[in-house]
Amino acid sequence: MNKSVLDFLMPQWNGAADGGLQLVVALLLLALVIGLPLLLARSARPAQWEARLGALTGGRLALPAPTTPEELSQAVATAPERWAQVAPGMVLMLGLLGSFIGLGLALGDTAAVLGPQQAPGALAAVIDALGAKFRMATWGILAYLILKICITLSAREQARLAWSVSTLRRLDAEQAHARAQLEAQDRQRLIDAITHSGNALVAAQQAEAQRAHLRHAELMDALQRQTARSS
Repeated sequence: MNKSVLDFLMPQWNGAADGGLQLVVALLLLALVIGLPLLLARSARPAQWEARLGALTGGRLALPAPTTPEELSQAVATAPERWAQVAPGMVLMLGLLGSFIGLGLALGDTAAVLGPQQAPGALAAVIDALGAKFRMATWGILAYLILKICITLSAREQARLAWSVSTLRRLDAEQAHARAQLEAQDRQRLIDAITHSGNALVAAQQAEAQRAHLRHAELMDALQRQTARSS
């Protein structure tokens, strides 16, 4: 019964179903604890968030007006970041599930040990084995703490939120610049239309004045001819 903490935490392969269960649970927890922080380090980057934003908006990088930084942060989160939000709870539940399954398997074998023909030493061995079933729950708790610490220290959530704030500001500035350009173009078109209309009016007035001048000249010429015939 004199066992160290390290001996308690190490998986025990005894060839039974419980040994296989411990190995599976240990491998799953180890894969999550090691793999998830590595995936976060690769995927939780501004370039990935920008690509996600482009995919969500069809490359236009235009967002609805009431979009908040928190909404944008959740929208551009990559798959590893989404898994990181639920992984600590998953590893904790996985460890508890493994422990309860192991306890169920062990309790199924206690009837024979508790019979009158068994030695007290056998009962002690079973009790010791039942205590070891909590090993997987301990793994789950340790994995939960490790993931929580890694995720907190990496500050990926805060970095993505800060990126979302700066991105919204940048998009707002770009949209304001685009609106200003459109307004300037509209004003220029209006000025061009007014100028064109003014030029057309001046040309029409000049043509009318020229026709009036010709009519006046023709009238004066007719009067001169009439005067010449009268004299």
